[in-house]
Amino acid sequence: MKQARLFTPGPTAVPAEVLETQAQPLIHHRTQAFRDALAGVMRDLQYVMRTKNPVVVLTASGSGAMEAVVVNLTARGEKVIVTELGKFSERWREIAQAYGVEVVSVKAEWGTPVMPDQVEEAFRRNSDAKVLFTTHSETSTGVLQDVAAFAQIAHQHKALIVVDGITSIGCHDVDTDGWGLDAMVGGSQKGMMIPPGLAFVSLSDAAVARMGSPRHGVYYFDLLKAVRSAEKSDTPYTPAISLVLALARALEMIRDEGLESVIARHTANAGAVRAAVSAMGLELLASVPSNATTAVVPPEGAAGEITRMMEHEHDVKIAGGQATLKGRIVRLGHIGHYNAGDMKTMITAFEAVCRELGIVEATGPGVKALDAFYRTGA
Repeated sequence: MKQARLFTPGPTAVPAEVLETQAQPLIHHRTQAFRDALAGVMRDLQYVMRTKNPVVVLTASGSGAMEAVVVNLTARGEKVIVTELGKFSERWREIAQAYGVEVVSVKAEWGTPVMPDQVEEAFRRNSDAKVLFTTHSETSTGVLQDVAAFAQIAHQHKALIVVDGITSIGCHDVDTDGWGLDAMVGGSQKGMMIPPGLAFVSLSDAAVARMGSPRHGVYYFDLLKAVRSAEKSDTPYTPAISLVLALARALEMIRDEGLESVIARHTANAGAVRAAVSAMGLELLASVPSNATTAVVPPEGAAGEITRMMEHEHDVKIAGGQATLKGRIVRLGHIGHYNAGDMKTMITAFEAVCRELGIVEATGPGVKALDAFYRTGA
């Protein structure tokens, strides 16, 4: 069976070098060899996330790490503020409510970010809120938020800020310490270029101190225990050994390329794809777009057929919409180990399918705009 190439917001394509690492014989996790690998992973995650804070690695999806920070940084009955602008940012509310935490939601129309003045107003009306849970890059809509501004507001109101950076880490400048983020959550299957199964969390001194206060009962996802183990280059429980070693190789690749170059590559790929889509006369959903994915609004009823035809006729797998956007948008992914040639492959297939469906009159404008963007940056 021929495998379609992945151009989704996650999971993303895994480089051959990383696949080769996963194929190596398994080692035991309670050995110096694994501790050395884990120590290197944590140092390199600090580099990518721009933090000196401890970064713990969890065997879980990104959602597992989100649950971990909710459980560790709140207590039943406390009040928190959540920004909601799409399906994945809503997850903060859903997790908090599952643990009996009172949630004040600050909402934006899907396709637009929550504005800082909305967050300020929420804190003004809810001065007892302990934590702001927010999202940097909303995967379902391709929108980027100003979490640096949010952090200033949260700290002015003596609250912690926790950020879902699952689809921003590795493709955007994520200045965890410079922005004053108390917890930043990431996942393995996005900009880290490895399969799903690992998540990681950076924790500020204030976040670690908060875990010494009353919180929910927790066992496996005890982040205080994870921080103490990390100090010894260890994990409290059995980790996903092969994924940790794969992450070590992927992070090595990021270091070799240089973080600034990695971010610049993502910025160029995202800009080129948006230029191509605009040249085709199609609408972009996001008012403030992320480097992770481009959400496109095709004519009504066409989204499902576009994703189907791209996969089955061109071996190119893209994503559709979710929740209220299901059947209304398509998402073109450019997060991960992609270059200009990869983007041309995706846009060539996208333009061909749109031509076949009668959405555009001819093929060519999209690819030409893509090429022009890489040449001129505009």
